[in-house]
Amino acid sequence: MSGNAGTQLDKDRLTLKYKLLLGLMIGFFVVVTFESAARFLEHPMSGDFKHFYYAAYGIVHDQNIYTSGYPFTGQHWYAYMPLFAIVLSPLVGLGLGGAGAAWTVINAGLIGACIFITVREAVTRLGIKATPNMLVGVAFLVVLVFMDKIRGELRLGQSDAFVMIWMMLGLMWITKRPILAGIMIGGSVNVKLQGLVFLPWLIVRGRVKNLVGFVIGTVFFAMAGSLIWGVEQNMQYLSTMFGWVGDLIGIQSTQAVVESELYPLEWERSVTIPSVLARAQIHWGLSESFVKFGTLAMIGLIVATGWGLYRKRGLALLKGRSGKRDDGSATGRGLIGLEWSGLIVGMLIFSPQSTVRHFFLAIIVVALGAAVLHTEIDRKRKMGVGIMMVVFWASMTFPPGGDEFSVAMANWRAVGGAMWALVGLYMAVLWAGLGIVRELPENVPNTGA
Repeated sequence: MSGNAGTQLDKDRLTLKYKLLLGLMIGFFVVVTFESAARFLEHPMSGDFKHFYYAAYGIVHDQNIYTSGYPFTGQHWYAYMPLFAIVLSPLVGLGLGGAGAAWTVINAGLIGACIFITVREAVTRLGIKATPNMLVGVAFLVVLVFMDKIRGELRLGQSDAFVMIWMMLGLMWITKRPILAGIMIGGSVNVKLQGLVFLPWLIVRGRVKNLVGFVIGTVFFAMAGSLIWGVEQNMQYLSTMFGWVGDLIGIQSTQAVVESELYPLEWERSVTIPSVLARAQIHWGLSESFVKFGTLAMIGLIVATGWGLYRKRGLALLKGRSGKRDDGSATGRGLIGLEWSGLIVGMLIFSPQSTVRHFFLAIIVVALGAAVLHTEIDRKRKMGVGIMMVVFWASMTFPPGGDEFSVAMANWRAVGGAMWALVGLYMAVLWAGLGIVRELPENVPNTGA
């Protein structure tokens, strides 16, 4: 065997260091999955899963999915499109505890799949060879940053990984399977309406096949429940959901036939820009238009900042950009990955409500940052990303819980502390990422599935 062949073989195998890191990640997932599943079996009403379960219970027992949980939880809390309840309905026969334990295992698998797809996309779109060592190294940093959030997702029986898998499959297939990618994005909309953030980007980039798939996926998954409960009931469910969302963002609606018990825009745990502005509006007694105009101003400011970074790097945000051109060049494919992560950040920070727990959806930003740290570029070009990775982790971790820090925690949430750290991390990753993809040779292969 030649020396070059031997070197290549070594690169395609995990070294001892990365085997240990992989073992630590697997061990972490096994422990938290077992702990969370056992918790549901012992305390079935713990976490948020009960709300999802009783919506699915309504399907099985021919009840309204938005009211079926009230006799058990005392709340009308299921605030998703019908699709998630349909997906969970096969678990109802296991009972609440058994369904919670089963969902924990499924959820862990979804989280693992999301991390793998996201890390692979982040690495390859920056023009880095996706060797086993590279993938494990980047994934380890992602898990390290989100360790507490992953544990929380499993202990609460949450749905963020179910939202994210649609989005990550959409990114993975966006070039080679454009219609299927669009269908995946449409599927994400039918879990949480925040997935609509991808629609303007698809239009601006002229991604016609992706748009066709998006329409197909959105309509198909929105109407899928008609096969179970009929078109009339399905439209009533959709009206309820849209009515709740309209009321939340200040659009008066008579569509909802069930009274919403969603938290208001100014909810103290929400760390989005609209929530921060809503709290400021109430505190200072300002007009309600302050929230709307302030949100629009912040959107403009953040987009302008990103546009400025593109110009500084000598890259176009709009001129000469199209889906066909981006798909045909290594630089374009890298820009797609950076912009995809920006859309997810925008989805989180401009949502009517996002808690710090939801920032788990931003793993693509952290994965891109971790990939930048693994590149062979000068250390100075990595420094900002490394600093902001630490700041972002700290923003989600501190102040710690407990009565002693309750005031500090309330103040930190009131100003949306972790949200600003996420914006800072994304800008640092965007700046470094643009510098990397700008220099990619055009013969770098498209490694997307």
